[in-house]
Amino acid sequence: MIRNIFSTLKELLRSKMAGDVMWTFAGQVLVLLASFALNKVLSGRLDVDSFGEYNLIKRSVTVISFVMLAGTGIAMPRYLAIYLGKGDNARAKAFVRAAILFVATAMVAMCAAATIFKPKLYAIVTGRDDILLYIVAFVYAAMLTASTMIYVYFRGKNDFKRFTISNVLIQLLLPASALIIPGINTLNIFVWWTIITAVVTLFFAIGESMRGGLHCSERITKQALKAEYKTVAKYALPRLWGDFFLFAFQAFPLVYINHHYNNESVAYYSVGITIITLGTAFYSFLGYILLPYVSKCLSKGNIRDAIRKVNYFTVIYVLSAILVMAAFYLLTSDMIQLLFTSEYLVAESLTQIMILAILPQAIYLLYRNPIDAVSVFPFNTVVLGVSFAALVGVFYMSSTFENLAWGYVAVSCLQGFGAFVTWHLLKKRHSKPVSVSQHTSEDSRTNEE
Repeated sequence: MIRNIFSTLKELLRSKMAGDVMWTFAGQVLVLLASFALNKVLSGRLDVDSFGEYNLIKRSVTVISFVMLAGTGIAMPRYLAIYLGKGDNARAKAFVRAAILFVATAMVAMCAAATIFKPKLYAIVTGRDDILLYIVAFVYAAMLTASTMIYVYFRGKNDFKRFTISNVLIQLLLPASALIIPGINTLNIFVWWTIITAVVTLFFAIGESMRGGLHCSERITKQALKAEYKTVAKYALPRLWGDFFLFAFQAFPLVYINHHYNNESVAYYSVGITIITLGTAFYSFLGYILLPYVSKCLSKGNIRDAIRKVNYFTVIYVLSAILVMAAFYLLTSDMIQLLFTSEYLVAESLTQIMILAILPQAIYLLYRNPIDAVSVFPFNTVVLGVSFAALVGVFYMSSTFENLAWGYVAVSCLQGFGAFVTWHLLKKRHSKPVSVSQHTSEDSRTNEE
């Protein structure tokens, strides 16, 4: 088994996938360093109460952004990889245009909902009745959605160099701006970030257009655009709830704590969330590559090779996640002082409990992309929906702050186990020789409807 793992790793190091992994890994390291710097700067420049409010809005904005994205963040890299893998650039071009139109529709719907349900959303999104802060939060969410479209477009093209550069550039500019914002407060933080995200997104969008995009001069008909719009909708809409559940998984605890405790408690709980995000960041980056990679293997009828690589990565993920948890547990106080300030050391015991969630979340992060690559049915949405419902139930039944941490760990285990079982069931089905052709036929029927 160990010999096979090393043999596979040697094979991977010689492939294009190795270059993609290195670019993405390097980018992820820089993003993490930027995240460290951002937390350090803001926890120092803001008081504990304001830092709690900032974290609440940041998590809420992330959820809003992925609702606006409406599942296209998964659909784009999957179908672009499949179409380009088949050499069908015209269909890929039609799909990109349809995806942009689909996201624009979702944005309009989300803005309408934000206006209609404004009184109820105030407390959830910003934690207080402030119309200007509320508007800025939604505008920033829209800019995040636009930037994410750029990222996933590059993922679908297997252009991980520009995927990394575009992502890192924005992430490095955020802490830099936090250092120079005059009279810093929650409002002007998000105003500045809206401007930065919009400028960088526009820069890469114009650059891609000047480079020729998908290098397809064929005119896209309304019929082709309509067909691909249906493809996006059928694949992405069920996953909209999956995106919502995924990010609500992080946002809900902060909203709940804000309502039942205070902003200071939100800040302390955010320490645990931040440490977990740090611990799982190195596991999420491989998923950026696995979704288009497995999708391309599917289009070429070589799904068994993708399954074999995922199996080996499972062993690597589990062993390394155990080591990460042990290291984080022993160094919790040092990490808190490094990432925040000594004021946050009161959250040490809470954070050490939450660190146990790293292993099951790493398992989920490994399997979620291969699952979406091989199946049109939104299995991840089901797993996330069940996990989120369990999280809400556990929180409402918890009577102490410590129980909230244990509840988060328990639900993370449910999430990881659900992804593990789902992938192994799908793996058995797609290991059969007929599965690839059946799946291709399923995709063809999707576009003909």
